Amino acid sequence: MRSLVFLFISLFVCLELNAQIIEEVDECFPFQGYFAAIKSGDKWGFINREGELVIKFRSDLVISKSNQNVCNAEFESATHPVISDNRCLIKKLKGDVYYYGYINEKGVEIIEPQFLNASHFMNGFAIVVKLAKNVIGFNEILNKDIIAYKLEEYIIDVNGNLYMILNNIRNYVPTKNKSAPEFHSKFIAPNLIAVQGKKGKWDIYNF
Repeated sequence: MRSLVFLFISLFVCLELNAQIIEEVDECFPFQGYFAAIKSGDKWGFINREGELVIKFRSDLVISKSNQNVCNAEFESATHPVISDNRCLIKKLKGDVYYYGYINEKGVEIIEPQFLNASHFMNGFAIVVKLAKNVIGFNEILNKDIIAYKLEEYIIDVNGNLYMILNNIRNYVPTKNKSAPEFHSKFIAPNLIAVQGKKGKWDIYNF
């Protein structure tokens, strides 16, 4: 009888130990697709539907905001990192500026942080904002090139390949402000993008 009681207690303890997969997280969010964001301290990670930590806790994951320019209510209301099309936004501080890139669902960097802003992927595509530098002259007194900075927006695919150049190039003055420049374009359907021109009007393109 004592052996049966001991066996029952042992099995109960084993079941309890096996049931607990990840301990003491600060926040956990509902699944979006196959992944759910969880937070520990100031770091974020992702679990799959089996409760496995598929992306370990890290500090470079980007928290979604309402200006991510994807036509998806889940993204717009999110207050946590998001995996979409097996891609998650990351950011890296270079000097005084944050640059944005992407990792895959395993935490492997797929697209190097190189954009001043970047949206979530939707239906295989994302919008990115890149800084372009053009030498327009030379300052003999300071012995240095005169450089004009412009912002360019593109549509890229999940591998970072350029898919479409958007016709909304604009001047830009670099600052020490770490805030990302605003998008001047947005997805409005799986194959439609609205692009804001210099007069504030919107042109709609099929891609």
